[in-house]
Amino acid sequence: MTLSVIIITRNEEDKLAGALASVRELADEIVLVDTGSTDSTLAIARAEKNLRLLEAPFEDFSQAKQRALDEAQKEWVLALDADERVSSELARKIRQLEANQQLVGMGGFRLRRRNFVLGRQMTSMGLERDTQLRLFRRAEARYNGHLVHEGVTLPPGTAIGLLNEPLDHYTFGGVDSYLRKMDLYTTLEIREGSRSFDTWHLITSPPSTFCRVYFFRGGWRDGFPGFLWASLTVLGRFLRDVKLWIRHLKGDD
Repeated sequence: MTLSVIIITRNEEDKLAGALASVRELADEIVLVDTGSTDSTLAIARAEKNLRLLEAPFEDFSQAKQRALDEAQKEWVLALDADERVSSELARKIRQLEANQQLVGMGGFRLRRRNFVLGRQMTSMGLERDTQLRLFRRAEARYNGHLVHEGVTLPPGTAIGLLNEPLDHYTFGGVDSYLRKMDLYTTLEIREGSRSFDTWHLITSPPSTFCRVYFFRGGWRDGFPGFLWASLTVLGRFLRDVKLWIRHLKGDD
């Protein structure tokens, strides 16, 4: 099994070193596409051995990750975000796949993500059931073209397994960085054209979303991190609706 790790970055100086360290002994090559960092992200990337750095303007997440995938050269690809870490258990499992003949006939594997907010592993709101297709054969894979919430597609009928060893995701890195990410994600979501302005949704969505996430989906079980995550979910939906409202007032619908 030969493995390319692909990463895209933009101003990830506080996260990138940890992500790189988690795959340093696992990857045959690391391909990193940077989309306009102005902090020390590029310096961190250039200091990493076995890393190929490309710089490209940001258009959307699928485009950036497809660029990284196109540059990968090994048979298998592990797609990693800068705020993720491959646990030692997962790294060991990936090394064992070939020895245990678990790659035969397989096109990819979903990885179980262990999500952390303010240092707490989340056990509610669906975060405890989070799996992502991140390990796959390069020749068969393409990104789906979604501007946000992008994902890998494989040919119909491809066998996809599940690895239970965790991929650790430190999803909340601070208020400022999270708000910037929220602003970008909501802008891309509107650009994708999947939603139109609805006055009733703008009014009712904040309380209904909070009740659904915090109470019905058990966010209260995760203490203050659960309250924070439910509140950020509400804020993201509200910000998207406000942007749709502004666009509607301008007649850009």
